[in-house]
Amino acid sequence: MIDIPQKKDSNTVELKATVERVTFHSEDTGYSVLKVTPVGRAQEQTTVTVHQGKVFAGGTFLFEGNYSEHPKFGQQFKAERMLEVKPASASALEKYLGSGLIFGVGPKTAKRIVAHFGDKTMEVFEEQMDRLQEVPGIAANKLSQIRSAWLEHRSIRNVMMFLQEYGISTLYAVKIYKAYEFDAIEIVSKNPYRLSRDIYGIGFFSADRVALSMGFAEDSPERISAAVKHVLAASREEGHCYLLLEQILEQAGQLLKLKGAEELIKQQLTALEQENELRTRKLKDEEGNSLMAYYSKTLYYDELTVVHELERLMKFRPKVDTRRVLNWLNKFNQQQPFPLSEEQTQAVAGIVGQSVSVLTGGPGCGKTTTTKAAVQLGVAMGKKVLLAAPTGRASQRMSEVIGREAVTIHRLLVFDPSQGGFKKGEEDPLEGDFIIVDECSMLDISLTASLLKAIASGAQVLLIGDADQLPSVGAGNVLKDLMDSGRVPVFALTQIFRQGAASKIITYAHQINKGQVPRIESPIRNRSAWQQEDCLFIDAEEATQQQAQFIKKIRQTMKSVVESGETAIVKEAEGVYNTVQQQQEDYFVEHIDQQELDRIRKEGIAKYTFNVPSQFMHVNVTDLLNTPSQAAALQSVLTNVHPWSSLHYGFSAADMVVRLYCQTLPQQLGKDKEIQILTPMTKGTLGTRQLNMLIQQAANPPAETKQQLTIGDRIFRVNDRVIQKRNNYDLEVFNGDIGKIISINPTDFLIVIAFGKKRVEYNRDAIMELDLAYAITIHKSQGSEFDAVILPVATQHFKMLFRNLIYTGLTRAKKMSVFLGSRRSMSVAVRNEDNRKRQTCLKALVARMDIQE
Repeated sequence: MIDIPQKKDSNTVELKATVERVTFHSEDTGYSVLKVTPVGRAQEQTTVTVHQGKVFAGGTFLFEGNYSEHPKFGQQFKAERMLEVKPASASALEKYLGSGLIFGVGPKTAKRIVAHFGDKTMEVFEEQMDRLQEVPGIAANKLSQIRSAWLEHRSIRNVMMFLQEYGISTLYAVKIYKAYEFDAIEIVSKNPYRLSRDIYGIGFFSADRVALSMGFAEDSPERISAAVKHVLAASREEGHCYLLLEQILEQAGQLLKLKGAEELIKQQLTALEQENELRTRKLKDEEGNSLMAYYSKTLYYDELTVVHELERLMKFRPKVDTRRVLNWLNKFNQQQPFPLSEEQTQAVAGIVGQSVSVLTGGPGCGKTTTTKAAVQLGVAMGKKVLLAAPTGRASQRMSEVIGREAVTIHRLLVFDPSQGGFKKGEEDPLEGDFIIVDECSMLDISLTASLLKAIASGAQVLLIGDADQLPSVGAGNVLKDLMDSGRVPVFALTQIFRQGAASKIITYAHQINKGQVPRIESPIRNRSAWQQEDCLFIDAEEATQQQAQFIKKIRQTMKSVVESGETAIVKEAEGVYNTVQQQQEDYFVEHIDQQELDRIRKEGIAKYTFNVPSQFMHVNVTDLLNTPSQAAALQSVLTNVHPWSSLHYGFSAADMVVRLYCQTLPQQLGKDKEIQILTPMTKGTLGTRQLNMLIQQAANPPAETKQQLTIGDRIFRVNDRVIQKRNNYDLEVFNGDIGKIISINPTDFLIVIAFGKKRVEYNRDAIMELDLAYAITIHKSQGSEFDAVILPVATQHFKMLFRNLIYTGLTRAKKMSVFLGSRRSMSVAVRNEDNRKRQTCLKALVARMDIQE
């Protein structure tokens, strides 16, 4: 055993204690709830929570962490680290050895061992294990069992202590041990930067901190290599398949902060290419200059795979009797209450004659109707039709509108978690003749490669999507690249149908897509608009950071100064001073002359002086001090409030979002309708984080009968709406899936979530992948539709105000869409095209395909 004082953070507390009982332990995550007795305080018992590979009663540990108050279980010690030390007493040692820690040693054997060796017991286990045969009942066979179990325990203990020595929290230490097992010390010692690649939640910065503390040089090849790989991996999140040399030099250089970093990075790029860790492709810019594109190896081959598979599929030309197809379509149209338009009819006839094709069009242009006709025609031609979409919600919606089963692409291809890949592929292709995939703007390059590999030669593929929507979350811009390549047949629907033309959602979406700012009715100006329109705009203001700080200083700080008996002085201009006075519940400002000010200064009276910034000189401080609410305070600060603003009714923008979600829209549409807040960003008072907290408190407040669980700064309650943040193939839930919490077990850290009819149980590890979903980003809403959407559009989102973002958010609404915020911000967004091009070579590679029959 090791009993060495460890350095600890100045904010942490140490607790040396013996484990009396293991109340709960998760084999998956290592999360443990322990009942412990502090050393030297035998009458006390404390609850400790910690992540640890294996814990046993009787063990004595030095815990480092902090005390916290659990809403149900009272005071607990939340340990960030735990270090094993010698058992504090003979009885603790007996319990430790006999707790199941060592196979073959039960409580009786443990008692005999401790009675025989006394305080030398641990030395015997560590250095003279053969002496255990001195104890009655321990023969050679049993000694062998004990030795094996003890060595395993010691290995686990050493791994955990090694990892914690370098500042790795117990949660990640368990993850690392589960990933590397007994090789963890060797692997991490050799190259700690592997952690950023292998362990979810550990990025470059965390791995770099560990590596530098272990003595790795700042210019070590491992560090340079890790920075390059991190930059390439991060570029995927921006949608890029590759980066140019200049981009890598700049971004990796910012991470490394080294003199001469450029040359070191270039050397490492060459080494990584030689080791086949990354790939390159030569490009030409618009002036004809040569450029070098650097790819992560997987993305390089994914791009090539898409091209090769398209070549293979498109070499097959379906044999179609055009006359029979047109006759069938003519009969089909005669039987429909709303027959296909000429444009739709030509699209269906063209699609069944192509091996690979794209169907595109904006909202209300009849993509769904056209798809239904193509499916029925395919079935009539004797084809086995398979329907799929990238997400669960998108596939569910496809099933509902087409009237046939549709599945996620992951389910279609049969993802195998044990292998980390799909079962369907070249060796075992899909058993379908006509594969139709919806919402293809969401397809990234990697999923597209897997999909096309699994389609048998001779089968037909139809990709459906709207390239004007946001591109995929992952790398690539597949749908747009294929459409722009000129090699894949594209059937574009442009006619807006009567039922679509009657919808303002569809009308405004097309206007926005053309760069036209729609004139959207305000229900504050015209209350009957709730019954007449399906798209509305509520003018609402939200304080900027400067405004919020100014309001806080006046309404909170200044009031507290006055109430504490100090003198509050307001300097409104050079030589112009006022004091703040209180009379019962009201506050007022009184001018003081220079003589009075000098007296106050001379007598040294405790005072607080506040200089009014120049941009707030127009504010009447007395009015601001006496405003009854934050919304009224904001109104008094603003120089110009829109005549239809919700502020006139006492609601800021954030207040209005809460009211819309909890009261107005349920009243207008019915309580059973799905309402979703879609916002451009996570940060800010109108970002997902703040809005989720406000809506949760209003729509699903805490109650004694309602179970809840706190994870970091997030609270999850029964009935909360939640979203999955990353693909989890073990649970078969994917990035963007939205569900509802139906039960919580706070003791075992288990949450059960309903995703439609499917029930999924989350352990503590998996819970980290969840977030509240009353408000989500517009990016996360791709492929989904909701009965009603609330769309905050404010100046605080200026970095994200792009046309395709607003267009995508609006087209998620089926029955009602409510924009909320600033019309000026809306105008900026509609006129602002997102010119940030995704760096891919797919368009050029497809354009050069050899698809001769």
